[in-house]
Amino acid sequence: MTDTAHSDSGGRPGESDETSVRAQLGRILKSGPFHKSKRRQRFLEYLVNETLAGRGEKLKAYTIALEVFERPASFDPLVDPIVRIEAGRLRDKLREYYEVEGWDDPVRLELPKGSYAPKIEFRQAASSALQPEQAGGTPSNRPMVSLQALATPTDEQQARDTSLPKIGWIPAGMTTVAVMLIAAATFLWMNGSSFRPALPEKPSIAVLPFDNIGDDPQWERFADGITEDIITDLSRSKDLVVIARNSTEVYKNKPIDIRQMGRDLGVKYALEGSIQSMGDRMRVTAQLIEAASGSHVWSERYDRPADDLFEVQNDVTQRIVGTLAGYEGAVAEAERSLLRRRPPANLTAFDTYLLAMEAKHKVTKEGLIGAEGLFHKALKLDPQLARAYVGLATVQFYLIDLGLAPSVEEAVSKMMDAAERAVTLDPHDGLTHQVLGMAYGYQGKPEQSLAELNRAEVLAPSDADLLLSVAWSLPAFGESARAVSLAERSLRLNPHYPDWYNQGLSLVFFFGGQYDRSVRYRLLVKEPLALDYAFLAMAYAYMGRAREAEKAAANVERLDRTWIAEKYLGEAGGFAEKEADAFIGGARKAGLPDCVPSDTLKGLPNLIRVKSCDQKRAGMAG
Repeated sequence: MTDTAHSDSGGRPGESDETSVRAQLGRILKSGPFHKSKRRQRFLEYLVNETLAGRGEKLKAYTIALEVFERPASFDPLVDPIVRIEAGRLRDKLREYYEVEGWDDPVRLELPKGSYAPKIEFRQAASSALQPEQAGGTPSNRPMVSLQALATPTDEQQARDTSLPKIGWIPAGMTTVAVMLIAAATFLWMNGSSFRPALPEKPSIAVLPFDNIGDDPQWERFADGITEDIITDLSRSKDLVVIARNSTEVYKNKPIDIRQMGRDLGVKYALEGSIQSMGDRMRVTAQLIEAASGSHVWSERYDRPADDLFEVQNDVTQRIVGTLAGYEGAVAEAERSLLRRRPPANLTAFDTYLLAMEAKHKVTKEGLIGAEGLFHKALKLDPQLARAYVGLATVQFYLIDLGLAPSVEEAVSKMMDAAERAVTLDPHDGLTHQVLGMAYGYQGKPEQSLAELNRAEVLAPSDADLLLSVAWSLPAFGESARAVSLAERSLRLNPHYPDWYNQGLSLVFFFGGQYDRSVRYRLLVKEPLALDYAFLAMAYAYMGRAREAEKAAANVERLDRTWIAEKYLGEAGGFAEKEADAFIGGARKAGLPDCVPSDTLKGLPNLIRVKSCDQKRAGMAG
């Protein structure tokens, strides 16, 4: 029998059991999902220590924020969601650990939802009540016993525990095969392969591309636009897992076996639909399908004036959330209101915005400049279109990051102006907060930037594009481990990701110390610029591949003779010392210019300097 109980019920374990738990804690802290994140290690260690000391029931967000995350006494969990966010990450990482490395560990630690007290279970022969063959069995088939099982539980506790799900273990005869499978999975995971943990246990949905029934290319864009908008709106729900558009786009204009698609993407539901123009009217159909069986959950047809397109979109979104998330009451209505985005003023503004997005996604100089003009045109047609301001801020980010901005200071100013306007117009959109956080980062304001990025993640927990954009910004603040975690989450949500992901993924994995993965994604960039070759050169240098590093460095020199590692970091708003040193050190290893020369500093009065470069310049002067 498997006994399961929460370890925050007030009892303390015996000395031998406490020793076992601490040994398990040590194994987890050294594992792949934990060993590179000091913050995650400190958080888990604190929760376990408090629970072992009998104080699990007293664990609150306020105390944790002060003790673990060094927040001030004025901390307000309603304003700063860091504890809630980190608890979610910790929960996912524990699950990831036990799915691979810790599948047969003697002690199991879990973090239940709604609690900060870990649930602690361990596998052992707990008492003479076990059958003789159980007491003498191998570790793989002994039962899991909770800490409370060693005390005398109340009848109420026993009744509660037997209702909880039981953990099944591999029979002894299968141990060899299981070990081989787990070893293979561990090898794939450690080498950054496509092996990924399953998506969270929430209702999951893939929104398939809406069909345009007709030949008008404008309505083709509208069909794509309504598909993307529904995905974006659903991604704001905390109770749904939503697959990104690029991973459903592969099914466009193809016959679809819903059941196979559900297996391929790992989703429980699919939404499919169509849009048809009929003069000044339109017809939109939508149907929600249960993927495993292919049966319809609901379907609807809308015959409306063409300008009602956005009202139809909102109605479809609300019905999906109401069906899958089961929202009820005032709290549910409050969350539903966050999913209702203010529609564009007219279809012409929306169409112009879609054309701007197409141009931006090319991530070329010409495409970005064209996108900037189209976003401004959309705003002339609809000055309240928050998404167009998000687009303008993103254009400035790319121009700066890729070294294409004529004036970095002017580009940062434009980015901040657009981001602030976006948040003012739509404060409930995660994307508006993400671009504002990015703008604060370029202004060298880490606290404001992180607050906005955290808010963005809370508002859009299933938006793969947003999660990767947040991850892209985090290494500058010394949060490279969190950046890697978010990047991997975005890949799980969007396995068929768009091309622009490659530069962000490469940057995140570089600062995360995963240089082979950094190279892999950087090589996928279709039109590489000097910065792309710089990251390649540095990653190759760290991997000891001197010949490839030399070739990549030569391309940096060919494309941008003014490129200097310290200058790049400074123009990005500055980087945390560890990440800055990794970047500067990589440039040195690759033979790239690392630090701005002393005689050039006068021309860069606003440069955010790197500490190791100041030391180098001082040494040369002496």
